[in-house]
Amino acid sequence: MFKKVASLFIALCLLGGFQTQVLAAASAGGKCSSTGKIVVVGTARLVCAKVGNTKVWVALDSSGFKSPTITSVVIASNITPDYYLQGQIINVLVTFDAGVVVTGSPQIFLDSTSIGRMNYAGGSGGQVLLFSYLTLAGDVDSVGFGLKANSLVLNGGTINSSNGTPATLTHSGVDKSATRKLGPTTPSGTTTVTTVATTVTTVATTVTTVAATTTTVATSAAPKITSVAFKEPGGKWIPGQNIQVKVIFDLPVTVTGSPYISLLSDSISKATYLEGSGGTSLIFSYTVLTGDIDNTGLGIAANSIVLNSGTFKSASGVVAVVTHTAVDRSSTRKILAS
Repeated sequence: MFKKVASLFIALCLLGGFQTQVLAAASAGGKCSSTGKIVVVGTARLVCAKVGNTKVWVALDSSGFKSPTITSVVIASNITPDYYLQGQIINVLVTFDAGVVVTGSPQIFLDSTSIGRMNYAGGSGGQVLLFSYLTLAGDVDSVGFGLKANSLVLNGGTINSSNGTPATLTHSGVDKSATRKLGPTTPSGTTTVTTVATTVTTVATTVTTVAATTTTVATSAAPKITSVAFKEPGGKWIPGQNIQVKVIFDLPVTVTGSPYISLLSDSISKATYLEGSGGTSLIFSYTVLTGDIDNTGLGIAANSIVLNSGTFKSASGVVAVVTHTAVDRSSTRKILAS
């Protein structure tokens, strides 16, 4: 028995010494025996390949194994200068420093009072990926939208190099801009004129006449809520993503303090006011935390806006009416662990 164990030990030692010698002898151009075998010698990665009638070690290009990184993110130019019309497509171009292969449906998020996630539309195999969003009736952004930093998410898909190395998805944002607004029609001469009682406010350029589309409202009118909805009507959120609720008023409102809207959920309770003061569209937001789970589906109870010592008022100081209808819980709006 002892002789058998000793013999096995000696054999293993000899095999280990043999493999060490093989690795030590491996170098670009040197002979090898097993086609397709890959070894790492120092910082070099070598593959055994047949060149002519001889099997030799060939050095692999190490750049093919590095993680592709994002070099730029831009919102593509629009066919309507300074303004997007409902029904037009918003495009975002994401450029990598090397070609990438895409599977599934990655997404990237706009920074807007009205719209959020944009879906991957094409570009797999190249360095530039296209993300698009078709604007819908009801999408309005009178502030000017941008793009959130580090908002590119895989959404269950993959973005890898040609040999399968996952890409690095960190990227810079695009600041909000008044030249990227969204609405149902282009203001005449890119000028918006609003008449409140006898006061005329001119935006963008100076005009001497009031356009035919001018709207007159009484200064004593109280703003009222016309709709409450999730910015993403159907979706699944994971930690780090924002759940946002859009509240539309019939008149512009000015917001003070930190009002919030209560949510119907297995895990979270409210979304806090984020932006939109001075316009008709307000955004309430909640950032999903690790441990937040909702398998039933999010909803919003009727009349669930809480002032929290804040205020909603018209431009002339009239307190807004904040009653609103409910949004039923839906299995299409869940919070997942990842």
